[in-house]
Amino acid sequence: MASELIKNEFWVKKMAVRFNAMNAKKDGVASKGDLEILIGRIINIGKLNDAQTERIWKLLADELLPLFGGATFKLTSAEFNGTAAKSSDGNYPALLGDKFFDVIDTDGDGIITYNEWVVYIESIAADVKRARECFDSLDTNKDGVISRSEFVDATVNFIRSTDENHPSRFLYGPM
Repeated sequence: MASELIKNEFWVKKMAVRFNAMNAKKDGVASKGDLEILIGRIINIGKLNDAQTERIWKLLADELLPLFGGATFKLTSAEFNGTAAKSSDGNYPALLGDKFFDVIDTDGDGIITYNEWVVYIESIAADVKRARECFDSLDTNKDGVISRSEFVDATVNFIRSTDENHPSRFLYGPM
C-alpha cells in the first residue's frame, strides 16, 4: 500500500498540506519545536484556562511526541510522507487521530465544536474563511459537532485514501 500511496499525485498533495500545517517554523523540517508552536497557538487563540493549558501540554509530552518518534524527532517533507505511507497499514493513523482529537477538543468534553475547530484552523494557519465548509464536511452525521469517531475516521482516511472527494481531504483545512 505504501508504494501505491507515494505514487498517487492527490495523496502527495494531501501530505504536503499536512506537512505545511505541521511545519510551524516554516524551515522545511517538522519537529518537537513545531508541535510546541502549534500547541502554543491553540492555547493563545483558544484562550485556554490553566487546567486546559496543563492538559494540552501533557498530551504533547505523553501522547503526541511518542507517536512522532520522541522529543528529538525531525522530519523533512519526504521523510514525513514516507513515515505516513509506511504506517498507513497499521494502527498508527487511528492513534494519531485519537491523540490530535484530544488536542483540538480543548475543553475535553469529547466533541469538537465549531469554535474549537476554528481555533485549530487558525493555529495551523489554514484559510479560516473556509472553516465552516471543512467542519461540515467532517461532521458526517450532521449533528453539528465532530465526534471522536468522525475525527479518527477522517484521520485514517486522510492518510490511507486517494479519493479526492472523501471528506477527510478537509482535515488540515481546504486543499
